[in-house]
Amino acid sequence: MWRFKKDWSLESSIAYICGGLVIAAGVGACLLRGLFFTDEMYPFLTLWFVLCCACSLYILVGVGIWRRSGGGVGAGAVRGFTGVNGVSKVSEVSQVSGENRALRILLSVPLIILSLYVIHWLCGPLSSQGTMNEMLRWGLYASFAILVCFCAVNLVGRRILNVIWSMLGMTLCLSALLAVCGVVKLPFAVAYSNSAEVSATGVRLAGLMEYPNAFGAVMAVFLLERLFAVAVYYGDPKKSTNMLGARSVGLGMECADAERRSRGEEGVEAEQGKAGSTTAALLRLLPLFPYTAALLLTESRGAWLTAACACAAVLLWKRQLIAPLLAAGAAPVAAAALLYRQLARAGLAVEPVPGLLLLAGHWAGALLAGLWLCRRQRGAAGTARAAMLALAAAGWTAAGIAVLLHVRERITGPSSTVSARGLFYRDAWRLAVEAPWLGRGGETWRHSYLAAQSRPYVGSQVHNGYLDILLNLGFVGLAAILLMLLAAGWLLATKSPRLLPPFLVIVLHSVVDFDWSYGLFWLLLFWLPAIALAEHKQKHQSASTHPQSETKLPTHSTSTNPLTNVTTPANPLIAHSTSTNPLTNVTTPANPLIVHSTSTNRLTNVSTPANPLIAHSTSTNPLTNVTTPANPLIAHSTSTNPLTNVSTPANPLIAHSTPKKPPQIRLRRLIGTAACCFSLMLGVLSFHAAQGEKFYRQAIMSVDPSVKVELLQQSLGWNPRSPRTAIALSRLLSGEQSVSLLRQSLLYSPENASLSWELAERWMSSDHPGAALYWIGQSLRLDKYNNAKWVKAIEGMLLMGQKKLAEGKRKEGLVCVASGNELLLEYRKLAEEEANKGGQHNDREFQMTEQADDLSRRLSMLALRF
Repeated sequence: MWRFKKDWSLESSIAYICGGLVIAAGVGACLLRGLFFTDEMYPFLTLWFVLCCACSLYILVGVGIWRRSGGGVGAGAVRGFTGVNGVSKVSEVSQVSGENRALRILLSVPLIILSLYVIHWLCGPLSSQGTMNEMLRWGLYASFAILVCFCAVNLVGRRILNVIWSMLGMTLCLSALLAVCGVVKLPFAVAYSNSAEVSATGVRLAGLMEYPNAFGAVMAVFLLERLFAVAVYYGDPKKSTNMLGARSVGLGMECADAERRSRGEEGVEAEQGKAGSTTAALLRLLPLFPYTAALLLTESRGAWLTAACACAAVLLWKRQLIAPLLAAGAAPVAAAALLYRQLARAGLAVEPVPGLLLLAGHWAGALLAGLWLCRRQRGAAGTARAAMLALAAAGWTAAGIAVLLHVRERITGPSSTVSARGLFYRDAWRLAVEAPWLGRGGETWRHSYLAAQSRPYVGSQVHNGYLDILLNLGFVGLAAILLMLLAAGWLLATKSPRLLPPFLVIVLHSVVDFDWSYGLFWLLLFWLPAIALAEHKQKHQSASTHPQSETKLPTHSTSTNPLTNVTTPANPLIAHSTSTNPLTNVTTPANPLIVHSTSTNRLTNVSTPANPLIAHSTSTNPLTNVTTPANPLIAHSTSTNPLTNVSTPANPLIAHSTPKKPPQIRLRRLIGTAACCFSLMLGVLSFHAAQGEKFYRQAIMSVDPSVKVELLQQSLGWNPRSPRTAIALSRLLSGEQSVSLLRQSLLYSPENASLSWELAERWMSSDHPGAALYWIGQSLRLDKYNNAKWVKAIEGMLLMGQKKLAEGKRKEGLVCVASGNELLLEYRKLAEEEANKGGQHNDREFQMTEQADDLSRRLSMLALRF
């Protein structure tokens, strides 16, 4: 019992540590805008990897200590993580085997992606800074996946997963709604636009993520998770106590099951009555209205469409959920649609008190109406049930009409954003063909879209997560991601089908937007299979702790014959049971086959084993005080003489084999050591990046040039891969120092258009027209739709030609003038081609400028003079 408590204590402490890290990830996602900007994440990533390293070290050391003390540490965790114990049926064995394979894929693919980025980083990628950022991100994702999966197989961890999931969703949702009401000050919680193609009302809710489309997808994920949980609950009243009924306030299935197990059958009945109470029902329905309202206020067509498709796909498979889902969602959706119409007319800007009253009134109405509909739908039958379902369907229809009439122009009219995405995809595919197998490293599109674009659009995000992976890691990385998604989908479909809709929202919405640039979406993607695994484990444990029937044999019970005064056991098969004859005063075992059973003669006071074939059994003679083995053929048996205090083997031919560490233990230690070291390495890398970013921001804020140079040099010393730091410092240096610094930075970003242009400007200000022309060509090749660069390049060659001609170097001067004319012709040709295509996607306003026309006249006059 003591050993079991030790094992439970260590396993629970590890679960608390893992749960604490999950909490840290959720808090970081809220505070850091959904983990979008890597520059802001460096301090958080440093702390994260240090904590992961400490956790790995604690597990590594703790497992060793407990194992040496005989605790068998971590056995429960390992068994729970790799499968279910005591499986006897072939079907159950196949299910556990499939679960193990899916889990291995789910946990190994992030490590494979991380390894691919490490390979790129070592071999020289398109952007060393971007590849480092992706390395740090996937280090976070891989460690988070391991943490949530460990929490899923532990009782304490399951509670933490459920609580933090609900708290994260409500924090993101309520913070956005309270910002609309003026209670919480969030500068970019509301996005404004003058374009009717972007917003029908001119305002859209962006929340903490500061991007309406991504925020809408997140709200759709949390809404469908709750909506299907309620539908499953009310769809099967007999099993409602086994569902995650109150998880919206942090009460998971495992909590209720643990209480029911401890209270027994009476506790089960009491808990069932409690689950059907009004309070529990209200708690189940509580998050539906705010999630729906936030989703509608984002005005994200992609989020609405993917949510509808995900619901339809699962409802076609689980048709029994259609009725309870209609009843559960009718009131919240109708109330949210009404709130959307009212807030949209006000421009998402209302006074705090009226706004809070409006929000609270709609919320309360949605709760009460939803509770009434759900109970009536479940309790009614025949005509009454049909009437309830018709009423629920009418609520859904009215809400849909109210919303669609408000945004019909955005839905039915032409959309420039859709056609722009088509341009992104074509250009991205053309760029991916250049490195199809392994890609070109992290943030490929962000650092190369200016060179790859076929029109002068603005879009540093490709708006497709799969294409982004293809550009970064090629078909190898994309295949790994698809395999991971299939494994996660299989886990959800087999363990908890109600979680498939939110998973499908993430998978589908990533096709049309850059959701995967937000770290929050990857956290949710790994979180959902962990919740499904937790539910499955809890159901299995609940079933195993309530066997249908069990026959128990009495232990250590005896019967006494008063006539002979002989005591015999009631069940002679029980170990250590004995019978005593008072006449001979000899105690003999009832079953001599039991291990370690002995017979004692009270007259000679000699104990002999009842079965000398049993290993480690001995006989003791009190006269000589010598203990000898009953069977000297048994390995490791010894005889001890207390006079000489010497132990000798009973059979010297038996070899004393030295126990060896199992290969699994050595493998676990190796994995733990590697995880600790790799976390430490990523922590050091993120710390260096954080220090570089800190000094860079201080330099930008400084007005003293000398102080600015010193701070930028410190920043570049901590993180030499940052091109913007090198550019800022090069502008404060002169001559060879500036050129040398830019060339050094090009080693980390060989196709950076800004670095090439800085070098071109340095050479244009010097007396090297050939080098200037080379770097001008490099920069314009990497950024061809840049008016300012074309004009400055032409002007630079004109000035260099004038200077050469003034110095009497006529040949070199004419070469510069001719180069300027060539650049002017290329610029004019490109501008005319773009003008013929129309101005729909000309976001950068690329055209022939008046300054370029003036330069053309000056070049012509100079050529005529000479």
